[in-house]
Parts: sequence; structure tokens; C-alpha cells
Amino acid sequence: MKKSFGILMSLVLLLGIILVQLPQTVAAASYQKVVVRGSLSPLDWGTDNNPLTLQQDGSWKSNPIPLTGGNKLEFKYVRDDQWMDGSNLEFVPPQTGSYVFIFHPEDERKVDIQLVEGKGKVTLNVTVPNSTPDWANVTIGTSLNKFNYSLTSLKKTGDKTYSIQLTGEPGQSFSYLYALGDAKYKEVKSEPRKATFSEAGQTVSDTVKDWSAVPVAKSVTHDFNYQPSIPDHKDKVTVKTTVEHYGPIDKGGIYYTTDGSTPVGKRGLATNGRFAPMYVTSKVSLGNGLYKSVLTGVISKQKNDTRVKYKVDVWDTEGTGSQFADTNSILSADATEFAYYVDDYKSPQWAKNASIYHVFVDRFKDGNPLNNEPVDPNLSYDEKLKNWMGGDLQGVKEKISYIKSLGVNAIWISPVFKGPYFHGYHPADFLKIDPRFGDNKVMKEVIKEAHKNGMKVVYDLVPNHTSNQHPFFKDAAKNGTKSPYYNWYTFTNWPNEYKTFYGVTELPELNNDNPATRSYMMNKVVPFWLKDLGFDGFRLDYAKGPSYSFWVDFRHTVKKLKPNAFIYGEVWDSREKINTYAGKLDGALDFPMQTALLDVFAKGQSMQELSDAIRLNQETYDPQYVMGTFLDNHDMPRFLFESKGDVNKLKQAAAAQFTLPGAPIIYYGTEVGLSQSKDQTTVDEYQDRYYREPMPWNKAKQNLELKKYYKKLIKLRNDEPALRTGKIKEWYSDDQVLVYERSNKHDRFLVVLNNGSAENITLQKSSDKGHEVVLKNVWDKKDVIHPGKKDDLKISSKAGGVQIYEMVKGKKYSKKKAS
Repeated sequence: MKKSFGILMSLVLLLGIILVQLPQTVAAASYQKVVVRGSLSPLDWGTDNNPLTLQQDGSWKSNPIPLTGGNKLEFKYVRDDQWMDGSNLEFVPPQTGSYVFIFHPEDERKVDIQLVEGKGKVTLNVTVPNSTPDWANVTIGTSLNKFNYSLTSLKKTGDKTYSIQLTGEPGQSFSYLYALGDAKYKEVKSEPRKATFSEAGQTVSDTVKDWSAVPVAKSVTHDFNYQPSIPDHKDKVTVKTTVEHYGPIDKGGIYYTTDGSTPVGKRGLATNGRFAPMYVTSKVSLGNGLYKSVLTGVISKQKNDTRVKYKVDVWDTEGTGSQFADTNSILSADATEFAYYVDDYKSPQWAKNASIYHVFVDRFKDGNPLNNEPVDPNLSYDEKLKNWMGGDLQGVKEKISYIKSLGVNAIWISPVFKGPYFHGYHPADFLKIDPRFGDNKVMKEVIKEAHKNGMKVVYDLVPNHTSNQHPFFKDAAKNGTKSPYYNWYTFTNWPNEYKTFYGVTELPELNNDNPATRSYMMNKVVPFWLKDLGFDGFRLDYAKGPSYSFWVDFRHTVKKLKPNAFIYGEVWDSREKINTYAGKLDGALDFPMQTALLDVFAKGQSMQELSDAIRLNQETYDPQYVMGTFLDNHDMPRFLFESKGDVNKLKQAAAAQFTLPGAPIIYYGTEVGLSQSKDQTTVDEYQDRYYREPMPWNKAKQNLELKKYYKKLIKLRNDEPALRTGKIKEWYSDDQVLVYERSNKHDRFLVVLNNGSAENITLQKSSDKGHEVVLKNVWDKKDVIHPGKKDDLKISSKAGGVQIYEMVKGKKYSKKKAS
């Protein structure tokens, strides 16, 4: 953390309070504790180090928190140890400085962040050229925010004149340039302007001679608004774009290709690909001369296995330029490339029936001590957890029989790329296995052994970024534009500033929309793991990093190489965002369901939360989209730790996981009671070390009864297709009990979950086409429940219990009640 917070900008105009109004999600609530967590230091996702204080007006305020200007922050509030609902909130600080976060319980998704003022002042007055439209948004980019021209607007003071007051520390200087809302429309000037803050206040008068370009509209937004969302060969695709504009907009165009290449075109002329016209289908006034128009066009039917890529622009037929969605660029080369895949969308059947075991290689089993990284034996256990601990592919191979004995039929192997860290998520070579894990030969042996035991194997691919130790990045950082890899990354200020994964400088983000980068990933990296080594699919790390166009190419590549491969993504976001990858990926990790299972069982929240999660999943996800359900993983605390060591709560959650829709995933060790040696919130760094502790192979340290329970659950799911791919129907729910049915045309099962005290419940109308329905406990032959006189079923729900019944026609069983 920097001790100096730098120059602080004023709250006076649009800079001061950044407010983004989103729909209200909850009524006003009273909390005991609220903290903010986020993606950029000093915020983090795992601690309560940034608490808020309750104010007299009912809001909560943080202490000033230093942030770097121009970097996007994703964040959420945590109230009484419960995460707020929905996707992450976002905020881009208009400059490096100290910010106060304000949380409003009555409107939890309101982004209210205030920048603390400095003691110095500068007033900038600027006169803009006559070519500037009256509706233009005149902005300023500064050295305080990496020259981000979209964050700070000036106030119009007269005809072609604008003004803004900034504040900062007296004596500190900054450089700046003017623009029309984006770097594409910045002023034509060889060197930035400069100004210095003073306590008395300095006034600067500027004149802009010319803009590098002038926008056509205020904004052009498509945001993948096409229907149907997962088209097949019978579908035309309707494309809509929304334009906010002051001047006239009467035409638009779609430039599209079907051969995998990038479409190119402008103002109705396609120079690569084909053109489809767009017409204004609605226009409404937003007031003050601003209009919102919707333009609609149609892309013709395409055959299956087709990658459709397209760009959209709009224009005024009487004018000269056009503007593209969603970058608002005036150049086709800088426009967003949208894409979809035409297919009879189906995910692999084996994935729908899968139970997956997640192996974190370095912490699983040391099979070859000769490849271990030397570790100081005098280090404490806490310190050893930060480093390599010896787990390797030979160890995984030796334990294939153990994994098979659990009953699972798929293994997810964590990254083993050559790289600096034990977790493998910092690739320094996409085509080499780190020797501390093993080599290609032993990896092939692992896969062969798994296949021999009837199990599929998926690899944890990291397509979003590399390590800064990767030769490609090192070459680009050393040689700049002379490097063949310069455009494989996005340098904002070469060589030290570039796009990264969540602001981590060690993880430069790959520019997967660069043709050479994408070609390398598709033609080298994917075939190496899928064909050369023989994996059956990929778990895709940070899948929302690469563009949708990338995933269209990825699906096309994978399915051509291995049609039955399973590709599922890590999209840690809302259901709606997760579902946008359906049709491109086969499935995704079910983070919203994990939250519900954790809240309900580990933390004792209302069972209604799980009921809602099930319902929302059914309403949101495509039926072919395989959701991977899980209780914990390498990026979050162990479920057993969160439940304060209560094994029964873990059993309940596991029972729900293995009887709900989706492919259940077991994080290594959960099945034998592996928890954490320390609370991660007690340390400020390497918190995830406690989520990744070594697998206990000594049976004396395993909970063998828990393992037996897991095996029983897995066997039940394996034996009963209705529990894997059947329909789901809720019969009953209250705060502590949930009852649901899983069924197919052959079998029906009723699951009763109780996370509270014993409760007698009555299920109405149990008759089935003239036959009464009898409940037969799948694990207790003596527990048989017959309907009462009104064809209802009376069930004694056990405190903290799980009951699973087969639903059978009553004529097969006697009327004698179970004892």
C-alpha cells in the first residue's frame, strides 16, 4: 500500500460523487456489521479489514480507502457475514486518491463512492472548436487516472466554452488533455498540457484547436442483444442495437463473416464478409434534445458448426461518418467483435451424468520425492503452505484407485503449467508441464489409468493471462513494438503499465482478440492438451476474461478435435451473466448455488434461500447447460471450516448437492473431513493457503464415516438416473425444511432436507393416476410412509436430517405403517 495518496480531485462537479443507480433489490434492513471487499488492494475478497460505520441517517460509511485512478474495481458489501446478492458492483476511480464507500441498506446495489478533497485548487476553462457538436460530452484525461477520458466531464459555461475545478495537494503538478468522452476523440496536440495545484487556486485558460475525430452519437450499444440466443441451422438471427443521439441517426449495418475471420465494413459497405442492413424500429425522446433509437437487422440462416462473427455501426445518411457498437469507435478495426455459434446445442451426455473429483496437484499426493522443490525444514507449517509441498502427477496416478473407489466418474486436474507457483495459475509456458509436477509421460499415464477405470479427465486451462515470466511477455516488455508478441498483450504505457488479471502485475492479460494470439491458443495450446496428452475436456479459468468471440472459436476448435469433450467455465458472477456463455461453453461452475448451500447449511440461513436458488436456476439456465455444483474450492474457505467443524451440516449440504440438478464436484479432502488449520482472516497475505492444505492420507486423520457417507450418496446418484438428469419439482418449503422431487418417466424420488428442529409436514394430493403413492426410504427399508385418508403424506422431518424416499405406487406395499 502506498503511504502517499497523491493528488486528490474535487468533489465539486461530476467527479465528486460517482453514483450508478441500479434496481433496488432488498428493503431497508438493520445490520450489525457491514464490510466492503473487492478486487484491488487494499481491498480483498477474504477479510473484514475494510469495515463501514453506521451513520445517523441509516447509511454505512467506510474510512478513506486509497485506490489507484483508472483501474476498474469490482466489489461487494458483506452484511453480517452474508454477501449481498447479484453480480459484483463496479467502479473506476477518476484518479488516484482516497475514497469513502457509502452503503445504503434500502438500496444495496447503489454505487455511492466519494473522493476525498485535497487542499489545492485548479480551475480549467477551455474553448472548443466550432466542429464540436452542442451535445458533445467534453471530458478530461489526466496523469492522475492513466488518461482515461471517459471518467471526468466538464460543465458547459457558454457557447463552445466549458469549465471544471480540480483539487489536489498544493505544489503537485499533473498533465492532461481534453477529449469528447473517449481517447478516440481526444484533442490534436503533440504534448499534454500541465497545471499545478495551489492553495490560493490557479485558473488556466485553454483552447482546443481540433479533435482527432468527432462522435456521431452519444452512445451505440448492442451488448449481444440478438435472438435466439442459441441459434441452430433453422434460425434467422435478429440483431438489435440501441443508440442515444442528439443529431439524426437513420441507418445502421451488420458486417458478418461465417468463416472465422474478422468482419470489416463501414456505412453499409462490407470489405470482408457480408452486409445486412439495420433500420430504425423505434425512437423516443429522452428530453433536452436527446433521443433513443433502436435499430434492428437480421442475419440469415447458417448451417450448423458455423462461427458467425459480426460488427455493428450506425450513421446519418446525410452525414459522413459512422459509429460502432459497443466501443463507440469510428473505425471498424477498433469495434467490438460480436459472435455466436450455430449448432444443435447439446452438451456431452457423460458430463450430465458426471460426478467430478477436483484434484489440486501440489497438495494431493507426493508420488516422486525426487522432483520436489527444496524447502527449508525449519519453516513453520504456516510458511510451508505458501510454497511447493511436493504433490505431483505421480501421486495422482497412485491414487486413481482411491478416486475410483469413491464412485466418481471424472477427475478435474488443477493447472500443471511450467511456472513460478505451486498452484499453476501463473503459466510461464502453455506447452510444458513444470518438472516439479512431472512430465508429459506421467501425465499420459494418469489419463490412461483413469480411462482404464472408467473415468474422464478434464484439465484446468488458463486462457486469460500468462505469468510475467512467460517468454512472450518478457520479449514484449523488452522490445516493445519491435517484439512479435507486443500485441499479444495490451500495454497502456509500455513497458510498465499493461492490462492485468485483477490488477496483479505478475499476471499480464493476454489479448486473445489479437489474431496471432488466438491462433496460437487454438492451433497449439488446445490440441496439445486435448489430443497430444488425451484430456477429455477443460475447466476454464476466469472464463469471463476472454471475449465471447474467443469462446466461439474455442468451441469450434474443441468440438472439431474431440466432439465429446466437456468445456465448462469459471464465471464468478450472477446467473444472468453465467448463462450468457451457454451455446459457447457446455456448462459453468454454479457459484450462486454454492452460496445458497453454504448459507443454508453451514450458516443456518433460511431454507427458502435454497428453494429460491433452485427455482432461479431452472428459470435461467438452458437445459443443455451443465452446472457444476460444489461446496468449496481452492479459492474459498473449506465448507467444514465455515460450518465450524459440524460434519452433519456438511452431510446435509452434500446430500442436497448430489440430489439436485447439475454435476456435483468434490474438492479433494472434503470427503474425509479436511478443513483448515487456521482462520484465513487472521492473516493479510496468502489467505488461500488454508483452502489448499495437504490431503490427509493417514486414515487416523480421516473421517472414515464421512467418506462412507459420500460413497453412499455417490452410489445412489450413479444408480438412479432420475437423480442425475431428472426433472425437479418443489413440494414444500419453509425456513427450515425443503422437500423436492426428482423424476423421469421411470422413477420418482422425494428428498426431505431439514436444517433446523424436528418438524411434521403434510404433503397434499399424493395420488397418482388412481394409485396412492407410497414413500420408501432408500436407506432404511423399515421407513415406509403410506398416504392418509385425503391422499396426503405425513412426514416426520428429522432435526438436521436428510431423508430420501423412492416414490412408488402403493399397490406394491402393505398398508401397515412403518414403526
